[in-house]
Amino acid sequence: MRFWYMASGSWGAQCLLKLREKKDLLPEMVITAHPKPSGRGLKLKPNEVEEAAASLECFIRRSDNINLDEELKKELLVRKPDVILVIDFGQKVKEPYLSTPKFGCINLHPSLLPKYRGAAPIQRAIMDGQEMTGVTVFKLTEQMDAGPIIAQREVLIDLDDTAYTLGMKLLSEGVNLLTEALHYFVSGTAQLKEQDESKATYAPKITNEESYFNFNHEAINVHNKVRALNPRPGAHTFIRGKRLKVWRTSLINREDVLGLPGTILNIKEDHPVVACIKGAISLREVQWEGKPPIDGRSFLNGLRLREGDVLS
Repeated sequence: MRFWYMASGSWGAQCLLKLREKKDLLPEMVITAHPKPSGRGLKLKPNEVEEAAASLECFIRRSDNINLDEELKKELLVRKPDVILVIDFGQKVKEPYLSTPKFGCINLHPSLLPKYRGAAPIQRAIMDGQEMTGVTVFKLTEQMDAGPIIAQREVLIDLDDTAYTLGMKLLSEGVNLLTEALHYFVSGTAQLKEQDESKATYAPKITNEESYFNFNHEAINVHNKVRALNPRPGAHTFIRGKRLKVWRTSLINREDVLGLPGTILNIKEDHPVVACIKGAISLREVQWEGKPPIDGRSFLNGLRLREGDVLS
């Protein structure tokens, strides 16, 4: 099958590598965004998709707006791929891309559509405390994540899954599901099911304001936010007026009122256990602004904190 691949994000890059590794599938063309300035020198750096495509020796085409890219449209009409796979792309895909390929444009989305349509389905599912999510392969339409479903598969969310670990589980299942869906089209057995609009929910991009937390929240909600925002952008709070990112926590208690929110209740396995308004968490990995990540014991020692002190 001749296919093009459109992606710009990390998940899309990993999916491209997995397709080649697991199913020996290689796209005729990879379309991704132009390099962006990065680092202190603001040098132009290709995104992860371009780096992955280059490692596979794929033909790479850069475009920051495929809908205004007349040259790319001309190539589409000349080459007419069988299908375009759109994975973690960040651009809305319109005509003629939707209908020119024989099988249209196919998307792999990390949720059980119509739930969690949008840019941050993995993070939102974790933040909401969901115990189950999944992957959906569907045919793109102009309405966001609303096209007919080709295949779905459920994936369990573990209590300590981060956005990264859950993303990798979804990726593994998703690549298998995607290749199955492509086989359905080739064999003529694909069955498309329209989404139930009445059950649609949305997962908008995480805002900077949402990454903040304090201990006046329930422990389960703090724990969910921390793991949902790992590896990016990271959940943060303020201790003694300084910004502290929290990368890893453990849920110690989710039900009981154990003390004033922010109180260090005890030290467990070298990590401080901190009371929330309901329940408690332990701080396992944190990071002061401009500093490298440290473990809970180093955090305690740096501030000379003891059991009974209050983080504020």
